[in-house]
Amino acid sequence: MNQGYTRRLAEFCAHLSFESLPSSVVERMQWALLDSLGIMLGASVTDMGKQVADFVKDLQDREEATALGFGFKSSTRNAAFLNGTLSDVLELQDGYWNGPVHPSSVVIPSALAVAEYSNKSGRDFLLSIVVGYEVTNRVSQVMHPSHSKRGFAPTGTAGTIGAAAAVGKLLGFDPDQMFNAIGIAGFILPVSPVENWYGGYTIKPVNSGAAAKVGIEAAMLAQKGFTACSLEGDPESNRGFCVIVSDHPNFGKMTEGLGEKYTIHEVYVKPYACCRSNHGPIEIVLDLARHHSLRPSDVEAILIKTDGDTASIQGQIRTDPKSDPGRCLPSLSYCVAVALMDGQVGPEQFSPERIKDPKVHQLATCINVVADSEMDRLRPEKRPAIVEISLKNGLKVSGRVDYPKGDSQNPMSGRELLEKFEGLAYHVLSEEKVKRVISVVLNFEKITDVGELVRLCF
Repeated sequence: MNQGYTRRLAEFCAHLSFESLPSSVVERMQWALLDSLGIMLGASVTDMGKQVADFVKDLQDREEATALGFGFKSSTRNAAFLNGTLSDVLELQDGYWNGPVHPSSVVIPSALAVAEYSNKSGRDFLLSIVVGYEVTNRVSQVMHPSHSKRGFAPTGTAGTIGAAAAVGKLLGFDPDQMFNAIGIAGFILPVSPVENWYGGYTIKPVNSGAAAKVGIEAAMLAQKGFTACSLEGDPESNRGFCVIVSDHPNFGKMTEGLGEKYTIHEVYVKPYACCRSNHGPIEIVLDLARHHSLRPSDVEAILIKTDGDTASIQGQIRTDPKSDPGRCLPSLSYCVAVALMDGQVGPEQFSPERIKDPKVHQLATCINVVADSEMDRLRPEKRPAIVEISLKNGLKVSGRVDYPKGDSQNPMSGRELLEKFEGLAYHVLSEEKVKRVISVVLNFEKITDVGELVRLCF
């Protein structure tokens, strides 16, 4: 096994300069930052967000970095823990299909905390999250798909490694320090069983917060001079992190096109507050409802054809009025039913009050999800889904989506991204602050102190 992949990735991260970044990468990172800030702010008003904030307050740690939406300070590690958890609460964070991983919910919180504490500039910060996204996405792709099929949540594993690299970039690591930060993260990262994603357990969002926190710790250990093996492992044993947690890791993905192909261009953004695999069917149902003026009472049955993994996981999660949000978020039948009833799928559709409505769950029982071999054949190039709705009058309507809204092949517009941010941020910030945050983020390369942004976010 070639042992140089981690080394080459570390060298790339250490040597990458802001000046070398394509303007398209900088622009995408600015939008990713704005999207992430809105998600964290929106989550800060939820019961779960407040619970995590209380937990961090009780730790009484050093006052170094800010809890977004709340305004109090904790250590960089615990501020990242809180903000990372907030980024996962609403299920609105961006993602990388070939991971599958959510880079923003780990990389941005960890880098933001350290950048605030270290008085870094907007350019420094943007460069660090480019590094973090590249490492997170590439490491997750090395292990995909067997890593998640074994039961690991890549956001908690690969995300920790990306967070360590982002923080290392902020701290000015040379290639050796960056190599060790990546290796240490691969040694101390959370196990993150994916069972906590789909089982309805409320600990699920902490997956991102823990990864953000441990990523900072890995970088701090490397800064102190600690060393670690590569993600491939030592040549005589070949038992590094990626080897022991996946089947036949494809290490070439770690360095393929470095500096030429940036993975941020392949990252999707979520228009709906739920598991990404559910977005295609939701989009189809909303479109059919608009075009045919459908009402829930018109529906006899709904057939959803999707890929095998979605059909066997999200498609099999059934809910009832006693379910909690953690169970409804990944449930394909619940998400499609509430979309048809409410005409939208935002955080409000997963509130305890909305979930108690028996009519939503009754409609969900009319939904059948099946695996379609064609859907599997077209992946991963496409993310197809087909929905067929049988109406009580005997008619049928159907639709298909190959690239759900927010995909790189079907991106959300700037206006749509602004509306998403505003809809979340207005729960916390005044109209004046919302406008100011937008202006600062979309011109972030001109900001001399990241603290200027953070002070607007509570």
